[in-house]
Amino acid sequence: MRRRDLLAGTTGAVCGLAGCTGSTVDRFRTIHPGTDSSGDTDRDVAESESDDAITVGDPDDVPFLGAHPPHELTLRNEGDRDRTVSVTITTDQGHGDDGADSTADSGDDALLEHEFELPAGERLVLSLIEPRSYAITVTTSGDDGTSESTVTDGVSRRPFDCLRSRTTITLRGTGIETASSSTTIPCPDPDVVDASLAVGEGECAGRTDRERATVEFTAERVVIAGALGTPTPCHDLSLTEATYDADRDLLAVTVAVGTQPAATCIDCLGIVGYDARIDLEGRYPDTVAVRHEHRDETRRLTTTESPAAE
Repeated sequence: MRRRDLLAGTTGAVCGLAGCTGSTVDRFRTIHPGTDSSGDTDRDVAESESDDAITVGDPDDVPFLGAHPPHELTLRNEGDRDRTVSVTITTDQGHGDDGADSTADSGDDALLEHEFELPAGERLVLSLIEPRSYAITVTTSGDDGTSESTVTDGVSRRPFDCLRSRTTITLRGTGIETASSSTTIPCPDPDVVDASLAVGEGECAGRTDRERATVEFTAERVVIAGALGTPTPCHDLSLTEATYDADRDLLAVTVAVGTQPAATCIDCLGIVGYDARIDLEGRYPDTVAVRHEHRDETRRLTTTESPAAE
């Protein structure tokens, strides 16, 4: 079963403004990681201070974008005066999914570090595109123009998976309030659209050679690099299974010992390397199980969770 985790630490009232939901990536202006608050970026940010969201991250770097909606961060000025708001967003690498307990660091590692002019009664929307944990720091002056308030909040990695999530930071005369919410969206099942196996040249197995399999999730595909023991180095391999089990949210991949095409071969036990590639649509499965098949015996080599399930 896929995890369904709500954003933790919800306080205050949930944003109820019309237009807070339903944002689409194609209308976002983009601020890529590593940009600062100088030069052309200043002009882009200033032009984006409207109902159009400012994008932090690159949609092209997100696999299965439809299953990973952006996290929407809304700043609302409900005070009586215009405010200068300083926003710093960093990747929360130190605490993984426990982003709410971390403090954002400014500097070269900041995904966004900028000051905005936010008029009274207006709002600013930022869209955090890439599924990861974030730390967000917002600093602003109070309505008296002298006091200063700072709030640090976290966004967990998990709510990006088949959830539409939102954090609202409200600036008032008495301080800053934070509220978070999330709702599920239809989550597609993984669909295997192509499966292929590239087989390396076999060799005699040494004492230290062992069967192996490692799984990588990349570019909307599952890539498996492994090695399988064979009766001789001349035996071929075949991909006999690449199927998705919806009940267990599991992709099962089986690589089997095939025939020996050559009439003769060196008389030793072999080890044959392979690379399997499973192209997917929809999303990654929670788990990939890799099995090796020898004649009538099938053995599971590894079970690997996708990054979204960890």
